[in-house]
Amino acid sequence: MKQSAPGQRVPQPLAHDYQVTPGDLIRFELNARGYTQADLAARAGTSAKHLNQVIQDAVPLSADTALRLERTLGIPAVVLTQADAVNQSNKQRVKLRDGLIGHRDWYANFPKTVLQRLSIVDVKSSIETQIEDLLNYLAVADPDAYNAVYGEAALSFRRSQRWTVDPHVTALWLRSAELKADDLEVEPYNKAAFTELLEQLPEVTLLPMREAFAALQERCARVGVAVVFNPSLDGTRASAAVRWLGPERPVIVLTERGKFEDSVWFSFFHEAAHVVLHPRRRSLIELDGSDDTDGAETEANTFAKKVILRGRGRELSKVEGREELVAFAEKIGTHPGLVACIWAYDRGKSAWPVATRLRMRLDLSSLT
Repeated sequence: MKQSAPGQRVPQPLAHDYQVTPGDLIRFELNARGYTQADLAARAGTSAKHLNQVIQDAVPLSADTALRLERTLGIPAVVLTQADAVNQSNKQRVKLRDGLIGHRDWYANFPKTVLQRLSIVDVKSSIETQIEDLLNYLAVADPDAYNAVYGEAALSFRRSQRWTVDPHVTALWLRSAELKADDLEVEPYNKAAFTELLEQLPEVTLLPMREAFAALQERCARVGVAVVFNPSLDGTRASAAVRWLGPERPVIVLTERGKFEDSVWFSFFHEAAHVVLHPRRRSLIELDGSDDTDGAETEANTFAKKVILRGRGRELSKVEGREELVAFAEKIGTHPGLVACIWAYDRGKSAWPVATRLRMRLDLSSLT
């Protein structure tokens, strides 16, 4: 298998140490036997014209003709048909490749810096090769297929009112996350088991991030949810995402955009809420400053807070100061930085100086 890009495996065409067509095989046998094409046509019960077209590679070889030639020349029909299949595939490949230049304008939407950062293309290769490498990376046949799979409507962007988002860079970011998810061993999705697991996961936030994230991935994979960390790309403005790769393949994608460990954790529980509560949304990308036109974001936030705080949100609202925050977090078995941020978010600006002292800066090396 060719390793086209990190995590991506691209099937290669059937390779031979020689390139041969059915016509080459037939000509060899004609010369060996001293037959003319007319002799062979008579023996095979086919027209001389059609046989000549097959020999000249002007028409594909049918299964019927291959079987007739097997009887008359002794060449197994499967050998003839396989040779023809490879030949026709190679001809079509050349034809399609020649048409790739027509996708130049579409290709220009993707920043070269991002394509190189993700090792998708070699900018020294021909433009046709670069376009083909990008299509292979995205696992789509052409730009129309790309629009169907990664188009803005399909992704269900949560629109940010503050930033301009590049949908093409965002699609590359999402695809790179899909490839990371493909490398995980994940069981079929079990909603009940995942919902039950979420109640246990706040305790994982107490572990060092490297150990915690490994535990999160492994435990979620057992109940059918792939969790991946995928650093953001310039132009995406994506803070997290949910992507369903099939009815039993939900993927939660996390980034470093919050710059604190608690941001990663809250994003996880928020996206987990979308998996549980909004499975009909096959893709959802959270953008910086996303709006909440249908209430789904508020619903996900409420779900996440309830799980993280073990249903003790009212009790937290009565907490005052750093020492009480730490004591409350210890009592419920959740990292105090995560608890403090929820507390500060609900209380307002004046509470953030207290919360900030309990937060842990995110070390990217612990997730990559």
